[in-house]
Amino acid sequence: MTALVGHSGSGKSTLLNLIPRIYDADSGEITIDNQKIKSLNLHSLRKEISIVDQNTTLFDDTIFNNIKYAKPDANNDEILSAAKISMCTDFIEKLDDKFQTVIGENGVKLSGGEKQRLSIARALLKNSKIILLDEATSSLDSETEEKIQKAIEELTKNKTTIVIAHRLSTILNSERIYVIDKGSVESSGKHDELIKNSSLYKNFYERQIKNN
Repeated sequence: MTALVGHSGSGKSTLLNLIPRIYDADSGEITIDNQKIKSLNLHSLRKEISIVDQNTTLFDDTIFNNIKYAKPDANNDEILSAAKISMCTDFIEKLDDKFQTVIGENGVKLSGGEKQRLSIARALLKNSKIILLDEATSSLDSETEEKIQKAIEELTKNKTTIVIAHRLSTILNSERIYVIDKGSVESSGKHDELIKNSSLYKNFYERQIKNN
């Protein structure tokens, strides 16, 4: 797991979006397994990437079909398993029509936390090798956030994961943390190193400790 931290507008999401080539880099190269992503077929590149971010695109269809969208040939057992691991079944079982509940355009009938769990269910079902997380837990209540963190732990097991962290508590054990400031890497390292070497990171951390 690699984490990106920095002020809003520092360039974290832009950096994340370069990996599935939502944008192309003006200079430099991004490589995966020593292959330049610009030389890869876009479909084959994106097939190996799952994105979980604040803007989950949902359709005016059933919960079942919204999860299945990530892997159209998935069978019922695969979809039910993804829903269970992502803790979607917690809220699905309370709905009158369960998995056949129609959720409205862009999931208008669901809460933010429920949409987020559906997004994780899709990523679990897709089972891609690279997970990009633009965490959307900052606006959720603590109980929902805890459920989503557990679902994310399951999702990212044995996967290459790049995460934008709004709450530093979620990334303290990352292999490497990059501090992004004004479009550049200000510093990088593990949490303990950055506390000593980066005043920007230390300020982030101390502010969040005070707020909790």
